[in-house]
Amino acid sequence: MIEIRLPRLADATPCAEHAALVIGEERAGAFIKSHMERHHLIVAEADANVVGFLTYRTEWFQCTLVSLVVVREDFRRKGIAREFFKAVEAMSPTPRLFSSTEETNTASIRMLAALGFVPSGHIDNLPQGSRELVFYRRIPPRGAG
Repeated sequence: MIEIRLPRLADATPCAEHAALVIGEERAGAFIKSHMERHHLIVAEADANVVGFLTYRTEWFQCTLVSLVVVREDFRRKGIAREFFKAVEAMSPTPRLFSSTEETNTASIRMLAALGFVPSGHIDNLPQGSRELVFYRRIPPRGAG
């Protein structure tokens, strides 16, 4: 069974370990710490282990931005990312939700499209060298359908 929940203090280390695989060890600890301090982190747990997390920001141009989603490889394609996005939608103080991915990440692009996100633009000249595609989804008003 997989539980999507808010993090506990003990989750910082496993989240940083997962983040290091994506953003590098030198940035991972501070990245996770800052999101935990702002309460902008959601974790997935299975068998008492953190198997993924989602970080977000709510002050991105007065919108909510999902900044990073990481799911352990052996837990992918089990609906965890979908549940993460549902959870952040429920917590979002804004009616606009943005996310992004590198233009070479076809799995992420397909997932965002399946979740109802539409292309919103791109960002060039980032350190990773590839274009970052930005996606948008309007959050239905609470209590609507």
